[in-house]
Amino acid sequence: MLNINIWDIVWMVVNLLIFFILLRIFLFKPVMKVMDERKQKIQDDLDSAQAAREESEELKAQYEAELADVHEEADKIRSNAKKYAEKEKAEIIAGAHAQAESMITDAQKTIERDRQEAIESAQNEIAGLAVLTAGRVVSRIIDEESDRKYAEELLAEVGADQNE
Repeated sequence: MLNINIWDIVWMVVNLLIFFILLRIFLFKPVMKVMDERKQKIQDDLDSAQAAREESEELKAQYEAELADVHEEADKIRSNAKKYAEKEKAEIIAGAHAQAESMITDAQKTIERDRQEAIESAQNEIAGLAVLTAGRVVSRIIDEESDRKYAEELLAEVGADQNE
């Protein structure tokens, strides 16, 4: 049969308690300390990752704001360049129209001056022919036969002068 001795049980319980206390002192505390340190390191890593994420989101927001400013600035520059080009275009067109008007006015003046000179020249030539004819008529005694002859000579002479 089984023989149970109380003192053996007491010694066994005492031994278990001592063993438990020793395990707790030498094993559980260092293991718990290592686990707490590891837990703290993991928490620190999570916190730093969260901080880095927040910082990257702030940098992203800042970058997007700067990019929007750059796009806005580019749009302003493009708009100003377009306005300047339109203004230059209008000035060039206005200058060309003014120059064309000036050239047309000068050409009209030249044409009018040449026309006046041609009229004066024709009037002077006609007056000269009239004076020449009158002088010849007066210098001759005119009869019908000589008038006809004289008129033919004059016409031939005037025709020869105009052909030259």
